[in-house]
Amino acid sequence: MRQSVVQNVDALRENETLINMDLLGLVPSTSRWVGQEFIDIYFRDFHPAWPFLHRGTFKMPQEPCILLQSMVMMGLWIKGDKESRDAAMVFHRKLISAIEAQRSEWYVSESTLCPNNEMPWPMATYQSILIHIVLALFVAEQETTLDLNCRYRLSAPAYEILTALVETCRQLGLFNYPKMLSKHHPSAPLALVWVSVEEIKRFGLALYKVCRLCARGVDSHTEKKAHRNGDFLKNELLTLADLEFCMPDSDELWNAPPGQQSAWIRGTASQQRSRDNRDSKGWISHTSKQLNDDRIAFDWI
Repeated sequence: MRQSVVQNVDALRENETLINMDLLGLVPSTSRWVGQEFIDIYFRDFHPAWPFLHRGTFKMPQEPCILLQSMVMMGLWIKGDKESRDAAMVFHRKLISAIEAQRSEWYVSESTLCPNNEMPWPMATYQSILIHIVLALFVAEQETTLDLNCRYRLSAPAYEILTALVETCRQLGLFNYPKMLSKHHPSAPLALVWVSVEEIKRFGLALYKVCRLCARGVDSHTEKKAHRNGDFLKNELLTLADLEFCMPDSDELWNAPPGQQSAWIRGTASQQRSRDNRDSKGWISHTSKQLNDDRIAFDWI
């Protein structure tokens, strides 16, 4: 079953490679080198804190280059010596520029009425963008001070890409459980659907976490005005109300080694260890109704 899942995931990623082809053409050939050492660092150190990639179906030769380059960039940064971090920043600047230049390939604006359900969700592109925004937070932590809300102020380019990513996800209904299911044919292997849904759920929670950690770089007058209006950060960043799905399933199942096929089959085929996403009362968005109040401007959650 796992081999079937991997083959189906590979097919999806081959299609996405085409989506990213023009974007990659903007990156110099010197940035195309991929080092296994830094992919290993990514999974060893970064993945436990930000587990939005599924390691069990990750196959480096089949992954889109934009995702591999972003993972290498993060591995270089985590390695920590000056030479590695300088190289990570070269990746970061060039790939952020490429992502921005090719915005039309992945961005869906609020003015797009009723996006076609057939429109692909280039998840590797979205995951790559998220990795870059997390790195931008690491850089901001070193170069700037926290604001009074205990958030780091991202650089203008990084923040604009973040808000474009959030807007795109909202427009596509990316975090709506029924829409997640609708991206798969009814005859698709259950394990494939489970991997896809879990990856989107974990991506959504990671994106929400990023939104909770950062702020737009505005002057104090603009920020005070926004607070008085009660709309500061609430319209352009992801909220709990956007997450129309249950919490992810267990980390044990998500991180199961490829060789443990029996646990994989039991956890996905029988669904005995999976959450019931069909009941909207269990969705994170439902919880937000008890945690948010339009009459209260303070951003508690």
